[in-house]
Amino acid sequence: MRNFRLSYRILTRLILTAIISLLPLSSLYAAKENAADIDKYYVLDRGSYTIKIDTNFADWEKAENILVMNDETWEPLGGSIKNDKDLSAELRIVWDKDNLYFALQVKDDDYVAKGAAANHWENDGIQMAIDASAGKIPAGFPNQSTHLYNFSILGGWGKEAGPFLGDAGIEMKRDDAKKETYFEWRMPVEIFAKKGTVLKAGMEIAFAIIVNDSDEDAPGQTGWVGWGNHTIVFGKNPEEMKTIVLSAQTMAVKANGKLATTWGYIK
Repeated sequence: MRNFRLSYRILTRLILTAIISLLPLSSLYAAKENAADIDKYYVLDRGSYTIKIDTNFADWEKAENILVMNDETWEPLGGSIKNDKDLSAELRIVWDKDNLYFALQVKDDDYVAKGAAANHWENDGIQMAIDASAGKIPAGFPNQSTHLYNFSILGGWGKEAGPFLGDAGIEMKRDDAKKETYFEWRMPVEIFAKKGTVLKAGMEIAFAIIVNDSDEDAPGQTGWVGWGNHTIVFGKNPEEMKTIVLSAQTMAVKANGKLATTWGYIK
């Protein structure tokens, strides 16, 4: 009987190993979180992985915790959305001691680009706020700690306000066939925090982002999805910011570690 149990466990483990080896990496590592449900978003240390800013998200494959912004965070400003294909977004963030890295994939069935002279938010662009003094943000704006950035493909990277503003490495691309827009950028710590700041596990950073929607039949800023929306729209309200937490866990998670955890529950 004991030999039967042992054989059964070995067989079960072999089957599990075979199944896991056939799963795509995204199934093993990705965990989607709805932006409407959370106030804190934990991001991984990039570890030994190199993040190349090129709008090719293959090097993000093992970045867990995808922040999803969809109709549950939609706010209209004269417009409407029908479904996730109309407007939704998925955001990944990782960190190292000197930088934050961002990958943002936007589904938008009607991409509007009016030209570089237009406001970023009229070019289906992004608006973002970041503050390294999470939990200690002065009320009102300007407050000398919150930094605001706007960007779009035609408008480029726009620095709106904040004491440490500087350039980020950013790439943006539209794929009309897939009806998707890709944004990838790296923010050195010195452009959003005091000189000498080093990022480390456990650090909390206040953050907010919105993805604007402009359609050909409804031009202009007609609504948005996002996280911490009212930091940016209907006035500038830094007290509305959400929090990203720098996790000690790295991207270098191995599949056999996942298997060992799973196997531990099979008795």
